[in-house]
Amino acid sequence: MGILASTRRGFLKGACILSGGLLLGIRFTGKAYAAVMEIKDTMKKRIASVYAADDRFPMKASQDNQQVIKMYKELYKKPLSESAHHNLHTEWFNRSASIDALRKNGNYPNPRFKEFQNNPYPYDR
Repeated sequence: MGILASTRRGFLKGACILSGGLLLGIRFTGKAYAAVMEIKDTMKKRIASVYAADDRFPMKASQDNQQVIKMYKELYKKPLSESAHHNLHTEWFNRSASIDALRKNGNYPNPRFKEFQNNPYPYDR
């Protein structure tokens, strides 16, 4: 059925459906846009607060910090020393095999975790 062959009632139904869909689409688009702008504003505020906190610190570089200089002089003797490397560098290990073993035994998560889901600190009553 073509557009010329439709009845006036059919045309009005189609126009109402189309305009209703268009209005809902515009309304939801506006709400989505407002939500995105709210998130952007929140992010801008957080970034500004981080920069403001950073501006309050008088020293920007660790090599200018008197505590770091004193630590290297008294404890590590010099930068990149063996003791500095041992104490200040982090090594990461894959512990997923240990967690898998705990899961197999039924110990991960803790078997009593359901007791604490709604009230994490039952002794604070």
